[in-house]
Amino acid sequence: MLSLRRQMNARRPGHFVLFDASKHLSGQERSQLENQGVTTSYDSLRVLPDQTLAIKNGRVIVFFAGNSTSHKEKTSGEKTVQPQKKEKEFFHVAACSVLRDRRQEALIVTTCLTSPFPVPGMESKRRSLTVCPECLTLLAYKGFSLTRNRKIRYSENLLRNFQLQDFFRVYTLYPLRIEGHFLTPQAGTSAR
Repeated sequence: MLSLRRQMNARRPGHFVLFDASKHLSGQERSQLENQGVTTSYDSLRVLPDQTLAIKNGRVIVFFAGNSTSHKEKTSGEKTVQPQKKEKEFFHVAACSVLRDRRQEALIVTTCLTSPFPVPGMESKRRSLTVCPECLTLLAYKGFSLTRNRKIRYSENLLRNFQLQDFFRVYTLYPLRIEGHFLTPQAGTSAR
């Protein structure tokens, strides 16, 4: 080994991980996640020890595939029912209670860092979403808490000005290396 290192003019041993398609995102998969998004299920996600979400060795952003909050006018005989107020739609960065409670619904995962996010199969359609406050609470992201009186204004401001670029400076998007090794998938489980 030492002679090979000398032949290569490598003074110190380096770090190298062989590519394993079951554990590592390929270039094509990374491109698809960023540009188109991928439809998947909650059970195919990895919940990391810090409660963030990943596919293989990359953290992801998740939102529900079905647009359950869009309400259209309904006609019932001669009466027209006015549409309900449209609820805000969120993207998720952690395994919050909202995501766990709706684990049976189809999800879209992406690594796109700006909203509106891509919708798979509909290249012209994008969805404008904001970050889920439950996720930020679970992660205690930058001290976020909507339940502590002294932090409510701070947290509301953080929510309003949330940027994925800043989030992924704290939680590395790609590649994931946790304590020198890759975790085995534990889909749908959380450490807390």
